[in-house]
Formats: sequence, C-alpha cells, structure tokens
Amino acid sequence: MTKLFYKPDSNRPSRRQGSALLAVYWVVAILSLAVFTGAQFLFVELETQGNTALEFRAEQLADAGIALAMHPKVERWDPILRQQTGPAEGFEARIFSEGARLNPNVLSQTEDGRRVLTDLFLEWGLSEFDSQSLAAAIGDWVDRDDVEVPLGAEAVYYRSKGFRGIPFNQPFRSLDEMVYVRGFDQVAVLFPAWRDYFTLWSGGKLDLRDAPPELIAVVCACPLANAERFIEVRNGRDGIPHTEDDPKFESTGQALDALGLQGTIKQLVENLVTVDDAAARLVAVGSIGDISVERTVVVRNRNEDPSFLEARTRRLR
Repeated sequence: MTKLFYKPDSNRPSRRQGSALLAVYWVVAILSLAVFTGAQFLFVELETQGNTALEFRAEQLADAGIALAMHPKVERWDPILRQQTGPAEGFEARIFSEGARLNPNVLSQTEDGRRVLTDLFLEWGLSEFDSQSLAAAIGDWVDRDDVEVPLGAEAVYYRSKGFRGIPFNQPFRSLDEMVYVRGFDQVAVLFPAWRDYFTLWSGGKLDLRDAPPELIAVVCACPLANAERFIEVRNGRDGIPHTEDDPKFESTGQALDALGLQGTIKQLVENLVTVDDAAARLVAVGSIGDISVERTVVVRNRNEDPSFLEARTRRLR
C-alpha cells in the first residue's frame, strides 16, 4: 500500500506567522491612535491656553474701561470711554443710573410703591388680583413684623405650605430671594427677564435719565406713547442716547414737563421719580479678536466718595 505524506507549502505563511502579522497591525493601529489622540489633546491644550490668555487680556481691557468710567470728571458721552487699543482689541464703557431700575425694598413699603409693583406685574401678564397679592406679599417679606397686610403673606402662610424660616422680614439681600415670595413663580414664567428691571442699590425713585419707556409708563401712570416721546427728547437731536447733545434735566419737575404730565398726576408721581440717583451702573466690554468680556460694577457716589456695591463678570463670546 502506498503511503501518502502531507508536504506543507513553503510559500504559504503558517497560522503563527499570520497571527504575528495581525498583532503587528494592531500595535501599529494603537500607536497611530495614541499619537493622533495625543496630538489632539496637545492642540486643545494649546488652544485653551491661548484662549485663556486672550480672555485675561479682554478682562484687563474691560477693567480699563471701568477705571475711566469711575472718574468723576468723565461724562457718559466722553469719547475716552471708547478706545481702540490695538489692531484687534479695545474697550467700550458706559455709565448708567442704577435708578433706571426699580428697588422692591423701597417700593414695597408704601402704598404708592405697591401700586407701581402691582401695575408692573399686570403689564407682565399677571391678573389684577395676583398682581395685588404679589405686591402685598413682597411688602410682608421685607417689613420687620409678622402682621399680615391685606392680601399679603407672612410666616403662617409659608408654614402651611411646608416652608419654615420665611419670610425673612428684612430687605432683600439678593434679587434671587424674590423667587421665594408667594406668587413670584408666575413672574418668573411669564417674564423671565424680570431681573433686568429690579435693583437693590438705588435710592428707590425711578431715574428718568435712563429708565426704559416701559417703567416710565408704569411709574408715571402715563401712556407708553408719552414715555416713548420722552425718550426721543431725552436722546437729543441726534436720537442717540449718551451723546453730548442729550439735554440735562435740572429737576424732576422739568423732566415731568417733558413727559407731558400736569396737575394732579404730576404731583402724585413726583415723589416716585428723580433725575439724580446716587448709584451708578458701570458696564465695560473688553474685546480682543473673537473674545469679549463684560465687567459690570455698581457704585454709589461716583462723583464724591465712591463705594462699591456689586461686581459681575461674564464672557460674551
């Protein structure tokens, strides 16, 4: 019988050689991935460090704007507040009256002030009853007693809802506290930008130099059209706010005349408005390349002995 013997093909790789080759491919692939990933991380790190340096420079530029705006001799229209400091960098600073916003700590303590808050909440979409109740509840939160005013809310109400230790019976220390007042959750839903209309730093009267037409109409109990025409007068002949041709109102009476108020209405609102609130909001934006940083500083008595009240920073882009 003839025996058959298997003779391996010398040109065909063995299984062991194939496995080794596959392993080499995997090692090369893993090393390539590691090199690529490392390069990407290095690129991200370099980019992050570069952006951090640019952001720091933008902050410096914003601080330069704030420093100039702090100077008592600098007017809000002064061109020194807007500077191009390099081919792709510069800053712009603006000076606003903090009285352009409403101070709930002050308004909630008088009948006229609660009327203002009620009308404001009505404008923001609350019902008349809910607006009156919220204004009263704010008053109860801020006052120092536990006596509930009509439609208000003191500790008994909040305990019935499972909340203890509120109201604090003291002025708001932060605008964020307002969301805990009974009924204010409706405002947060209907008008998310509500924080832009309140402050805790003004003297309490609406400053007609910078107030938006919506607040002027509410506080002065006049049609919005009157407030918008007043803004046109306030912006001067060029129609641009914070320029040199803006008229300076020497008294609240003069500003109310420009608003078109007379007689009893004028007398009723005269104690609710001003043209010289002592607190100022300084806003400066420093930019370099595609990066901009905004600094906001609130100061009192900028023209005499300034004191810092609040400071905020945010990156715009």
